[in-house]
Amino acid sequence: MELAEVVGRLTALQRFPVEPLSGELLNAAAVSDGGLVGDRVHEICDAESRSPIGFSEAPMLLFYSARFVDELLTENLDTWTRIRTPDGVERPIADPGWIPELASMLGRDLSLESRPAHAETPLRLISRGTLRLAERSYGATLEPVRVRANLVIDIHDGKAFDEERWIGHTIGIGDTVLEITASSRDAFVADYRPEVAYGDSDMLENFVRMRQGCLGVNARAISGSRLRTGDPV
Repeated sequence: MELAEVVGRLTALQRFPVEPLSGELLNAAAVSDGGLVGDRVHEICDAESRSPIGFSEAPMLLFYSARFVDELLTENLDTWTRIRTPDGVERPIADPGWIPELASMLGRDLSLESRPAHAETPLRLISRGTLRLAERSYGATLEPVRVRANLVIDIHDGKAFDEERWIGHTIGIGDTVLEITASSRDAFVADYRPEVAYGDSDMLENFVRMRQGCLGVNARAISGSRLRTGDPV
């Protein structure tokens, strides 16, 4: 494949300011330190051990989400970060009430920890073909909270897992160049059990287990300043 060949488009762009809460769907995002500015800059942890809490331990965390008030912010991020609770109320991330509220609901003490400054967070990338195959296993449209990928790519005439062929190579998305580094275990949630009774979660978990837990790929930005939905790949 020639470097200049257009093989697809970026069709969805997501950022997750607080892990493992749900994130925000974007039209554009700034790129820095190998990933998206503001992606996974905080994580919810056990207050005593400081170990991160995963959504498999506490699925209710996916009903909370985090966003920035402007998608292209690059400075003073905490000032402009908002947490949305399941009842639709938004609070500043510095509001002292939402973490104790969340801790009470989960029955354990929690803390909000910051990622070290300039620490790289891999970009998670998955193709539409891979998601479509997951949906066929599930037997229904996937709940949006299951997709934890930052980038969803529609590959022209693409098949499931075509993105794995890019591991060890670089791709361009718009003016940004990404190095595809490895298979990803964090681009997708299989073991979420929705309250709405549709789809076969057991079949979906079996599908992911057959892939050794990997769907999609990890990437790091090595040049460029911005990603936009619709950018050619």
